Amino acid sequence: MDDLAARTAFSARRALAWLTGFTLSNAAIAIGIAALNIPFAHLAEHWKAAFFLTLALPGHFVFFGALLGLIPLLLGWTGRRMRWMTVSAVILQAAWICLLVTDAKVFALYRFHLNAMVANMVFGGAMQDQVVFSGTVWGLIALAVSSVLALEIALAWLWWRALDRRAGLNNILKAWWVALAVMLFGQAMVAYSDARGDRVVMSQLPYIPWAQPITLKDSLQRFGVESDPSASLPGAGQGLLNYPRRPLDCQAAPKLNVVVILLESLRHDVLTAQVMPNTWRYAQQSQQFDNHYSSGNATRFGVFGLLYGLPGGYWHPMLAEQRGAAMIGQMKKDGYGMHIYGSAPLYSPEFDRTAFSEVREHIVNGPRERKSAERDQAILADLQRDIAATPKDQRFFGFVFMDSPHQPYYMPRGYPPLFQPMAESINPLEFGPEHDPLPDFNRYRTAVHYADSLIGKFLAALQAGPFADNTVVLITGDHGEEFNDLKQNYWGHNGNFSDYQLRTPFVLHWPGKPAQKSAHATSHEDLVPTVMKHALGCRNDSADYSTGRDLFGPAQDRRPLLVESWSQRGIRQGELTYLFDNYGAATVMDRNYRPLPEAKVDPAAVSRSWEMLTRFQQR
Repeated sequence: MDDLAARTAFSARRALAWLTGFTLSNAAIAIGIAALNIPFAHLAEHWKAAFFLTLALPGHFVFFGALLGLIPLLLGWTGRRMRWMTVSAVILQAAWICLLVTDAKVFALYRFHLNAMVANMVFGGAMQDQVVFSGTVWGLIALAVSSVLALEIALAWLWWRALDRRAGLNNILKAWWVALAVMLFGQAMVAYSDARGDRVVMSQLPYIPWAQPITLKDSLQRFGVESDPSASLPGAGQGLLNYPRRPLDCQAAPKLNVVVILLESLRHDVLTAQVMPNTWRYAQQSQQFDNHYSSGNATRFGVFGLLYGLPGGYWHPMLAEQRGAAMIGQMKKDGYGMHIYGSAPLYSPEFDRTAFSEVREHIVNGPRERKSAERDQAILADLQRDIAATPKDQRFFGFVFMDSPHQPYYMPRGYPPLFQPMAESINPLEFGPEHDPLPDFNRYRTAVHYADSLIGKFLAALQAGPFADNTVVLITGDHGEEFNDLKQNYWGHNGNFSDYQLRTPFVLHWPGKPAQKSAHATSHEDLVPTVMKHALGCRNDSADYSTGRDLFGPAQDRRPLLVESWSQRGIRQGELTYLFDNYGAATVMDRNYRPLPEAKVDPAAVSRSWEMLTRFQQR
């Protein structure tokens, strides 16, 4: 009995030693594959970038290797068979290496890693419209897979042979402590660099497949770590992005000012004479787009699409490179006065490092000592004063992001309830299938009514001033807000791509344009090409800097709209939504967000969306 126990203990240690060596060897192979796409000439100029990748790549791939090793270890332990562990480890690591090789090729071509949409393109048939593999190519793929499998078998045999010959190799288990230290140090470097706004380090993240960095910006700033305002911005053609694709060719003397009034969580059906009387009256004199969609169901993706004219899938590379929006950059070049106000901080999400990175010194966040309703009042009053102090021959860009309609739906104390019954407060813990949404919805609508009252005062002052006839004004939301409208227990936003979370009012007052209602589908991405062409006088094809379309141009039938969230990506096309999960499977949803099991994803919509997601990637 004692001998059996001793052999079992020794075998377990030996198995762990073999699995450690096998995992570390595959991590080294994985690093070599990822390194194929790393520009080493660039690293020679930036020691911090080189040092970071030296830590991050081993930590990243050892972590994934350890996860893959859990299944073989469990099989070997439960079955007390080394063979089970060896065979399963070889198969899993071979599959992992093949996946990394495929990802490296995709990254080399398109500058992003494999994701749900890529998987659907490959396995769902849409790729056939762009790439057709010949029999020879399929043969080469089969040869490559066989070669990887043979390599893994040889590697497994070599490690067993080494352990048989050198008993001291069992001490390789100590390598896990080194690997853990390297991984933690690499993550700490990311967190610190993110808080500092260090683009040199953060711009290396796209080279690491499926990186999941830890960011602690707010916590580190409380300990005195501040963002470096002098952090350099990338020039055209640097980094992973080719944005814009060509230099902008715009008139030297733009004629129109631009004001964007953005409301948090503004759903489409609150633009009524009862809920938003001031904006509603203004809409009767303006261009009103009734079938308008945000580019995402979360703030960062909605605002991103509005200011860049691009899908939210570009958020992460733009943030990594701190590359500002082309529209804002052109306004800066043209000498526009910049008046940028956020009721909630515009550094969370990081708009100071994305859209406004070139003009971040002009960002003013609302006074933190006041509540959201008071901050909304303050920032609109400040913008009104800015405009009043502007010389008549000066052009300006005004941006205010109001927070009152955000949960828990802010309004000043004593503000009269617009509808009854109205909830005194919002408790998300009460939300559920049986919860009555009406009191919460009434509070939301009252908060929107309050925000509209502030907008009304601002619009009255603007119309009474000298800039009434040469100022474009947009009133819209970053996304919508749901109150279990679908009866599927969805609340708030960032939960689905239904009309309630994506559709938002879009009221565009354009000097010289007659009032008009448009029923065709439009997107947040459409603002940028419209402003660039008609307000800034840019002669480029809008495809040079945007995936949107000119709002004053012809409508496009069955236009696919790319929409983004933290966990999913979707394509809105007419009455249907194509929903992609994290594993590449696509589900077709109807207008009420019910699955249609027999419906198929339109390959043309996926192919067009693919082109939009890759248009501005370096090739």
